[in-house]
Amino acid sequence: MDLNKVLALTGLFHQGSLSHLLSGTCELCLESADLSGFLCTPCRTALAASEHACSQCAEPLAHPGRCARCQQQPPAFDYAYSSYLYQPPLSDWLLHAKDQGQLQWLKRLAWLMQHRPVTTLDAVDGLVPVPSSARRLLYRGFNPAQLLAASLARHWHLPLHSKAIMKHSSEDQRKLSATQRRRNQNHSFSAGQQLFRGEHLLIIDDVITTGATANAVARLLKQQGAGIVGVWSMCRTPAKSTQHTS
Repeated sequence: MDLNKVLALTGLFHQGSLSHLLSGTCELCLESADLSGFLCTPCRTALAASEHACSQCAEPLAHPGRCARCQQQPPAFDYAYSSYLYQPPLSDWLLHAKDQGQLQWLKRLAWLMQHRPVTTLDAVDGLVPVPSSARRLLYRGFNPAQLLAASLARHWHLPLHSKAIMKHSSEDQRKLSATQRRRNQNHSFSAGQQLFRGEHLLIIDDVITTGATANAVARLLKQQGAGIVGVWSMCRTPAKSTQHTS
């Protein structure tokens, strides 16, 4: 996609003026859409979400509680929540946005996040989007997590700390194993120039896969003085043993 076109669409996203991209028809069944503008209520209700998830890393579980991995090696973040599971059609829509520059999907996904919010918002002092590297920004023209976080920050009137964390590595995490992701992310981020005084911060990302990204960002935020650090993502990639087949 032409970079000027991407930047123009990004400006429309921040202005909240992408309503003209909503068809009023459900994308899945072609019935009339509800207030979302692109899904009917039955199809929206049917989107995949975890019935139970680890209270710390948001990995889907059979029962409420914390997963064995978080009990044995707790991550730097204090809790995590994902609005949905990373499965079609949500996974397809995210890829349309990230790989094809169809930013109307980020607008729509932000709306879905607003209507399945994390329960701690009343206690949160600010949002921190997971940053993109300069190379990735140049290639893609936008940072998906930044756009989601900007929409959520406007909706709940929360500060957006976009420069609290810097990213250096541009290696695509989707190509890496869990061990490689953790190793890569430990050296991918650095602290920005912002200091905190015990604030409750919420990291915003589009997808949690292994939690390696959130762990690296949360560790740096706490080194900068953050008190409590949570994570809120649009989707969570479930463990292979818990993935749905439909």
